[in-house]
Amino acid sequence: MKIKLGIRGNSDSVSAIIIKLDDLMLVTADNLFLSGEESRINTGKSIISLLESLSSCDNQIEIGDKLIPMIEEELYIEEGTLNKFTNE
Repeated sequence: MKIKLGIRGNSDSVSAIIIKLDDLMLVTADNLFLSGEESRINTGKSIISLLESLSSCDNQIEIGDKLIPMIEEELYIEEGTLNKFTNE
């Protein structure tokens, strides 16, 4: 399955993280621009857990090179964590 990770918003105000699985789109419920640090940290942990589960089944995960640092910064994810999910 092909999985794409993206954002809703722009580099100044990321409002949601989007995960597209074939014809299904998952969007984070909280507006990240307005949510607090704790909510962002929990969202980051949840997305990492989901990606770990999906990648264990040999799914192809695509995350744009420009999006990786934005998502990691926005969700307080350790730098370089999302790189391990991309298939080169």
